Amino acid sequence: MIRSVSVSDIRSYLAATGWARQPDEWRGATVWVHEDDHEILVPGSDDLADGPRRRREILSLLARVEGRPSEDVAADISAPMADVHWYRAPIVPMDGEFGLLDAVTAVNSAQAVLSAAARAALSGPRPVFDGTPPRAVRDLLARAWIGPIVPSGNVLSVRVPVDGDRADGVPPARRALLLLQRATLLLREAAAEVHRGGDISVFDDLVREGVSADLCVALARFAGPDPGTRFEVGFRWARGLPSEVPARTVVFEAETGMLLRRVAHRLRRLHRESASVTGRIGMLFDNGGGDRFRVHVRGEMSIGDGEPRSAIWVRLPGEAAYDLAVEAHRNRTPVRADGTLTAVQGRFELIATNFSTVVNDRSEES
Repeated sequence: MIRSVSVSDIRSYLAATGWARQPDEWRGATVWVHEDDHEILVPGSDDLADGPRRRREILSLLARVEGRPSEDVAADISAPMADVHWYRAPIVPMDGEFGLLDAVTAVNSAQAVLSAAARAALSGPRPVFDGTPPRAVRDLLARAWIGPIVPSGNVLSVRVPVDGDRADGVPPARRALLLLQRATLLLREAAAEVHRGGDISVFDDLVREGVSADLCVALARFAGPDPGTRFEVGFRWARGLPSEVPARTVVFEAETGMLLRRVAHRLRRLHRESASVTGRIGMLFDNGGGDRFRVHVRGEMSIGDGEPRSAIWVRLPGEAAYDLAVEAHRNRTPVRADGTLTAVQGRFELIATNFSTVVNDRSEES
């Protein structure tokens, strides 16, 4: 790893991580200072006789300053165009060693997390991803790599190159990891809300943000067996492609793994369940084009034998049903819709096959 760390990469790394280059040079060597407490002398070229020793000294100091293994620092320095996301969890290496089953679980789960995020970012969000991932996702996974796994570390790092196609200005890998970071932050917030006594249905609206059953299951494995222990997911952006979005570490508290498994089960069920809703219409939508005849109903909803929701968008079967909905909205008459749940652009909708007004409804008070 020391041989792969070049002088130019060291300089760009120092510049990107808060070190200040001093104006004076000596035989091409440069001095860098960090918060007036640490100083590094960077050689002028890679081919000096004592170059390897100098680089080891630099890596050793950087490891102390950053509080992580020098091998991990060296991997970041030598890969300026790779984003990193990492896991600190019960199933990742401790003292550089993997249990065999834990190793298989951790690597497979890291691949599944990245695959779910990439599919949501590149193909659109879904509650469940079926079939083989598209070629763009397979290519992204093929370029990612694990490591280094070092004796002094307890982190599993996944490095994803971001020097590929930028047709829309952002490489696919960066889009996937930006989505993954946001999705994990939202999952943590929703989990905290549920632990405070909230309704698990708060997770339903996260599908549009890239949350899927696939992602929840893969993340839950890092918590270990139910009820699961605390685990962390972290992100670092490639210094060769800075991001305006701050890199974050997302901490999931104990028992979140069990909750994420429940969420995955719910999303799979919602993906295929029939449903009905009874309540009053709060909003109507008809753009006269391809998106027609939708109403937002708030009331009492049943999804098979699962937990209820309080409101949902209903896509009506036609213009006659929409005319009936307009009249019901005007008169605040309760309605009932029966149909099948589906995800439309990451948002659950009830595709109604039957729609009618309700006489003598007592599900809501005026």
